[in-house]
Amino acid sequence: MKYVILLSPLLFLLTIQPALAQQSSKSKSKDRFREKNIVRPPLLRNAASLNGPGIDYCPAYYDAGIVYASNSSKVGPADKRYLDRSSFDIFYAPLDANEEPMVRAPFSEEINSSLNEGQVCFSRDDKTIFFTRNNMFKGVQKADPSGRVRMKIYTASLGKYDWENVQELPFNNDSYSCMHPSLNVEGNKLYFTSDMPGGYGGYDLYVSERTDEGWGAAINLGPEINTEKNEVFPFITFGSKTLFFTSGGHNSMGGLDLFYVNLEKPDDGVTNLNEPFNSVEDDMAFISNADGTRGFFCSNRPGGHGKDDVYSFFIENGIEGVEKPASNRIQILVTDGRTGQPIPGAAIRILHPSDDGFISAQNDFYDVDLAPTPESPNSLSLRLIRKDADKLGNPDNYTNGGGYAFAEFVMYRSYLILASFDGYQTSERLYSVEPDKSGTVTLALFEEAVCHRTAGIVSTDKFGTRISNATLTFIHKESNQQVTAHTDGNGEYDICLPLEGEYLMQVKKDGFRAQNSTLKAERTKSINSEVRLQPVEITAADSKKADEVLARSIQDGYVITMDKIRFDPGKNTLNQSAVRHLDALVDLMQRYPDMQIDLAVHTDSRGDAKANLDLSNDRAKNAKTYLVYKGIAENRVNAFGKGESQLRNRCTDGSTCTNAEHELNNRIEVKVIKVGRIP
Repeated sequence: MKYVILLSPLLFLLTIQPALAQQSSKSKSKDRFREKNIVRPPLLRNAASLNGPGIDYCPAYYDAGIVYASNSSKVGPADKRYLDRSSFDIFYAPLDANEEPMVRAPFSEEINSSLNEGQVCFSRDDKTIFFTRNNMFKGVQKADPSGRVRMKIYTASLGKYDWENVQELPFNNDSYSCMHPSLNVEGNKLYFTSDMPGGYGGYDLYVSERTDEGWGAAINLGPEINTEKNEVFPFITFGSKTLFFTSGGHNSMGGLDLFYVNLEKPDDGVTNLNEPFNSVEDDMAFISNADGTRGFFCSNRPGGHGKDDVYSFFIENGIEGVEKPASNRIQILVTDGRTGQPIPGAAIRILHPSDDGFISAQNDFYDVDLAPTPESPNSLSLRLIRKDADKLGNPDNYTNGGGYAFAEFVMYRSYLILASFDGYQTSERLYSVEPDKSGTVTLALFEEAVCHRTAGIVSTDKFGTRISNATLTFIHKESNQQVTAHTDGNGEYDICLPLEGEYLMQVKKDGFRAQNSTLKAERTKSINSEVRLQPVEITAADSKKADEVLARSIQDGYVITMDKIRFDPGKNTLNQSAVRHLDALVDLMQRYPDMQIDLAVHTDSRGDAKANLDLSNDRAKNAKTYLVYKGIAENRVNAFGKGESQLRNRCTDGSTCTNAEHELNNRIEVKVIKVGRIP
């Protein structure tokens, strides 16, 4: 059961906000904002998918998404029937292509407790968490001699199934609070809030530095930053030079305002963000992405869903006066993999991958492959395939006469470099700038295999309806070598045949008569053809409708398997891998507006069977919530977990299996209950 902790400093900060807001009229002038000379003003919007009737605040970036603290048990506007929960938990929401949050889910069973959890931050590799929680001893809240329950900062490491090895940091104390951690990108300085003795006001900002011996003593950031009022919610930018924070001081125009300071030049003073970030109400807990162009903050301004809401912002060139992350000039060398000679004119594309391999959360970088499964009739495999380099937009650069191209990379950020040139296979390299790394990246290109290109369309013989998922088998007559392909959702195919000469082409699709033909592959010619198949029998009164039904990529009773999803071990939240695959399912269900499905989530056998069943049920629930969020009617989706009850291979409890063999069992299976009418 959750506790009502009346004297929690985390709640105390929220209860003092109205009093702070009354300290002045907070008459913030738009003219002051114009003085910043920003070409386009920031675009702000309520992050409605996160906010509920209670308090939603303290966002932090994590794993291609954000986490935040909330005591709202639901998302949506407040109403009189709703009663807030008494304590705060941490939630996670993935970000879409525009870095806007999507559906939320509880973040961690280990981190969320019966007490209050507040602001968190993470190490650069997302494997270490720092979080705020009520002072506790053996799982029970612990008050100081005056009866007040203080806040402390704890850390934990990412384990196989959840966060583990929870420990409090050494500068905590039972007699005062430490909270709101923010870690620099190097991972050696932790900024936080505390009301420890010796400060300049109620709450001050401090920093602790990590050495080989551990975290050092807390150091006050000094009177240039701290005032007699409250300074809270520090956020250190990716460049580690600018500190954003919330304050009721610094000649604030009332209540809590957002400020920033250059830590290398604190004597230059602090800067108020002014409108539209600050309002006549309380504005706090600012964060931004590495580029400084997008981010989030919290406010209790009018028009929100509850008491405090999370807001997102976009500002094209970043906030004026805030430094950009330092960049490093990287040279990219493209060579012939066989001769080692440089390749001038090679196209260079630079992409930003997420931790699970997806590029910039962009769906248009991928093609959806809905392929028949030969060993399982009426079964399809849904996979996302990254498009060829030449379909990913214009190149970012070209190599010069010496085979070199140049790019500016930000320290510690990851980049995917693609190099392509006619007649060669595309080469790629994942690269991040580290202090001890060389500034040269070499990509070797190898000549493409001989390609005798054949492309075409498979359709019905009478009405010309294109046939999806028809299987094409090409048998080289001289060598008997086989190549298999299938048509896409538009009934098209496009493949390379490896050998010159005559091929037997067999085309098959359930419900149609198979067709055989021959074709001749020649080095200098491409083959384009249209194959027309005849239905086995027409039973419907409207034969054109029958053709369309047979030609569809899916039928009633089909099972669509997504076995390339890579859920984070032990987590029920949707990462980018799950989101991208579910987006493909959304597209399919929008194409067939009456389609109804059973969505089942499976796990491997590692861990406790009951825990795996619960985990799969939670993943299924979150998957359905996401589909509904994307516009699919709730009654079209039945979602449930199967746990480890339907393994696809021998990897049961006690078996010795590789990680890849175990991963084969982690999947989503979608059974098509009804396709419905033809759009």
